[in-house]
Amino acid sequence: MDKVCYSCGMPLMGEAAEKARGNYCQYCSDEKGDLLPKEQVKAGIAGYLKSWAPTDKTADFEKRAESYMNAMPAWAER
Repeated sequence: MDKVCYSCGMPLMGEAAEKARGNYCQYCSDEKGDLLPKEQVKAGIAGYLKSWAPTDKTADFEKRAESYMNAMPAWAER
């Protein structure tokens, strides 16, 4: 199985693997490879989810992102 970001689940292969920092993708980590603050990562995931349903005015993408993050290794133990 390919490696995935421990924070958001993004597959770390190809160009994403080159930009990965340890167990985190380029979107979930800083230049040193440290995990970004949870709220910052959550906002990014919520934005990604919203991009799939831009006309949905009823969905709470922040809540969906929070729920998703709770299942990821980086956030499950926090």
